Amino acid sequence: MTEPSSAPTVYIVDDDERIRRFIGRLLDEVGIAHAAFENAERFLEEFMPDSPGCLLLDVRMPGMGGRVLQDELTARGIEIPILFMTGFGEVSMAVEALQKGAVDFLEKPLSAQRLLDRVQVALKADSERRGSRACGERHAQALALLTPRERQVVDLILDGLSNKQIAFKLSVSSQAIDARRLNAMKKLGVDSIAELVAFVLRGTGPES
Repeated sequence: MTEPSSAPTVYIVDDDERIRRFIGRLLDEVGIAHAAFENAERFLEEFMPDSPGCLLLDVRMPGMGGRVLQDELTARGIEIPILFMTGFGEVSMAVEALQKGAVDFLEKPLSAQRLLDRVQVALKADSERRGSRACGERHAQALALLTPRERQVVDLILDGLSNKQIAFKLSVSSQAIDARRLNAMKKLGVDSIAELVAFVLRGTGPES
């Protein structure tokens, strides 16, 4: 099984060897890593779900077709931008694939420049999705550091209550609320109430 790489890879799945070679040469010319597969089954065997990149996928192939592979990836919870490659008369199938989340489709015979342009768009989309997911994970990890009492104070701040109102509601001193708020802010890496609210609501800290 192929080991995941930090560099994005364009995965080419097409039963036509000429297409695979043509795309491979184009990607070599612009320095984009790629891996080619003659069928969907082989791709599923080799692909590492966490690998960054995008998928150039033929709609119609012997065995598992492109649409079926798309459904299988979705069922497995694998998110990778898909660019479908379609022959004459298959556009309607590609449109249905778009409705299920594919990024775009390319009609054969393939245009070299359009293919490279759409690959760049797909790779950028994958990078942004991964960045957003990583930010969300960091956000969740940071919030998990809060004690139940600190999180309670943060939630009441989000409700618009002042320190005195929170202290009254929780039947504790204002000094205790100040301490919990400051501890929460320190753990979340924020310096003001505004940053605290932004972090919790949007999942972004001051460095994002």
